[in-house]
Amino acid sequence: MDRVVGMEGVVTEEISNLAGTGKVSLGGNMWTARTENEGGTIPVDAVVTVLRVEGVKLIVKVKEKEGGNET
Repeated sequence: MDRVVGMEGVVTEEISNLAGTGKVSLGGNMWTARTENEGGTIPVDAVVTVLRVEGVKLIVKVKEKEGGNET
C-alpha cells in the first residue's frame, strides 16, 4: 500500500470528510479518499497527491501548482 504514497490521482467523487464521501482514480484503480484537514473538501476532477494510507483509505491533498515566475 505504501507504494501509492506520493502518487497523483484524480478526484472522481467530491471528497468531504464531514459527509464521509470521496473517491480517487489512481493507477487505474478506484480508492476511497479523505482530505488531510478535517473539514476540507476537494472537488471532482481536482488532481491530488497521496500523503498516506490509513486502512484502505487514501489521505490526500490538492496538488500544488508548479510555481515559477515567467517573464
